[in-house]
Amino acid sequence: MKMQLLLTAVAATALLGGAAFAQQATTTTAPAPAAAATGVATSTSVTTTDPATGARVTTSTVTNGPVPDTPENRAKYGQPMSHAGKRTPAKGN
Repeated sequence: MKMQLLLTAVAATALLGGAAFAQQATTTTAPAPAAAATGVATSTSVTTTDPATGARVTTSTVTNGPVPDTPENRAKYGQPMSHAGKRTPAKGN
């Protein structure tokens, strides 16, 4: 009985290993964007291709930069929400 259990475990491991090997994909990453100015949105894009099926997926991520802490922005958007930010003057960048 123990030999049958051992052979079953070996077979299951081989099947899982084969499935994991079949899922390997090639990933292409877009070059990193240049240093963005404060308050400017940045974008990155990644394309993944499965060599077995030829399927392609492109994923894009867009982020917004921080809002500069200037007197104009404080007048427009209000004080910072943090306790320390409320007690310091606007400095800008």
